[in-house]
Amino acid sequence: MRSENINHAFLDPVVAGEAVDVYYHFGVASDDPVLNDFDVKAVILAGSGDRIDRFASTWSAMNNGAAVIGLPKEERFTTRYCAGVLFASHGMGMPSASIAVQELMRMLYFLKRGDLDALDEVFWARVGTSGGVGLEGGTVVVTTEGVMADLQPYRVLNGGMGEYWFDSTFPTDVVDAILAANEGQGRRLMPGRTVAGNEFFLEQFRLDGAVCMETADTKMAWLEWIHDNGVRNIEMEGAMLAGYLNHWGFPKFAMICATLLNRLHGDQVTATPEQLHQFSEDAGDALFAYLRATLLAP
Repeated sequence: MRSENINHAFLDPVVAGEAVDVYYHFGVASDDPVLNDFDVKAVILAGSGDRIDRFASTWSAMNNGAAVIGLPKEERFTTRYCAGVLFASHGMGMPSASIAVQELMRMLYFLKRGDLDALDEVFWARVGTSGGVGLEGGTVVVTTEGVMADLQPYRVLNGGMGEYWFDSTFPTDVVDAILAANEGQGRRLMPGRTVAGNEFFLEQFRLDGAVCMETADTKMAWLEWIHDNGVRNIEMEGAMLAGYLNHWGFPKFAMICATLLNRLHGDQVTATPEQLHQFSEDAGDALFAYLRATLLAP
């Protein structure tokens, strides 16, 4: 872990007990007794609170009915802790997800008392849905690199003075381990680059938005361009997630997203509710196959 990229000036006094850090959007602070029970070995992120509840219930059942602990504030994010895993929703899009990720990074630094070796052992993952690029609905993409719509890494504006750039690649050894853990399970998994859009309609070149700036020709040109450059799906959070975790030097993180449709064939999701449910379940099952092989390994 690259210690120089950690905000020690703010975080170290919290670890030392000289200051209290308020994780506002989760409704707790570093002096809240509920955190005493959190021995976090993995942080699992998903867009919706419903999925977080399902994940926590599944993990509880896999751990002999272990207790599920929730954090009190849920108007923005839903959080559940169970048997070493912290499950949290992040909302939709990089602005929302970045709030959750930054506060969870701060919380984890406090929980590990600033021990960088202990932080390096924590596995992070985002599990979600996406639009396939050349892949039919139901394929699960394990991301190798998160890029923005122009195929460049994650970046944010620096007050009009330029941009901060981040390394938004995902660790190859973790990608390989997730694929290996799912071999022979009947799920369609594929590694590939993932576009993270800042916007659902315009930046993803959709033609069905209330505001539309593209034509059928420009949409297809973009989709074919990103496909030719190794992109296999489109979502809205992955480049930021990889960028921030790489900045701190976390070595173990992943993104696992099921495709709901092939964007080369259209913009609207036409799969049945039953199919969509199965697509989503496959992404979660791919995650739990990896967790079973790592956190539950004898």
